[in-house]
Amino acid sequence: MENIKQRLATGQTVVAVNVGGRNPDVVATLAKYGADMAFIDCERSGIALDSAAELLFAAKAARLPAIVRTHTADQAELVRFLDRGVDGLVIPHVNTAAEAAAAAEVIRYACGRDAASKLLVVQIETAQAIQNLDELAAVPGVDAYLIGPNDLAYDLCGERGAKNQRMTAAVDDICARLQTRGKRFGMPGPLAERAEFRRRGATFLYYSLEWLIQSGFQALKAADANEPGKPGA
Repeated sequence: MENIKQRLATGQTVVAVNVGGRNPDVVATLAKYGADMAFIDCERSGIALDSAAELLFAAKAARLPAIVRTHTADQAELVRFLDRGVDGLVIPHVNTAAEAAAAAEVIRYACGRDAASKLLVVQIETAQAIQNLDELAAVPGVDAYLIGPNDLAYDLCGERGAKNQRMTAAVDDICARLQTRGKRFGMPGPLAERAEFRRRGATFLYYSLEWLIQSGFQALKAADANEPGKPGA
């Protein structure tokens, strides 16, 4: 994970892929084809501690760093994942500098001398987090910020996943302020939106397994449609 942290710190792109559930067999494939990290989602999936541990073991066998998005920022929950050797944590719904600092302190408490090797990502998902963004960006020990567009859209617009002028302005504001402060950040989205993320300065790129499969099938269907001899080709 030291290599991943160094790459983030120097502005290089890092790709994390959400494994999409209890899919340990997928982890080796992600490592084989170039993912930088496995993203184990315990917030928006049915993965619990035991299942996450299986995925962590699979990641270690594949020599692929693995990070866990926890269900909450509860200290006891964070420690349980850290005790099982997770390479980093993604903390959802972080609204204040105090909450971010508390997560960083848990890593120092649980990991001791190894704390510096652990990745800490905090999620920006509410209007309150945007209001407190300057203070959040100043918290030592936070390696990257992950914008949560669905929950942010709900908080700002009352609709998860809303794409409108207000959301565009909010995301542009977050990205600009973090970039001005030299902070690393990203946002989940399909491959079609990669260029837009990069334009905004994102270097922590997060994709779901579903989006990658979707892109693969779209390319397959496009190739099939253009095959010589096919109607319309």
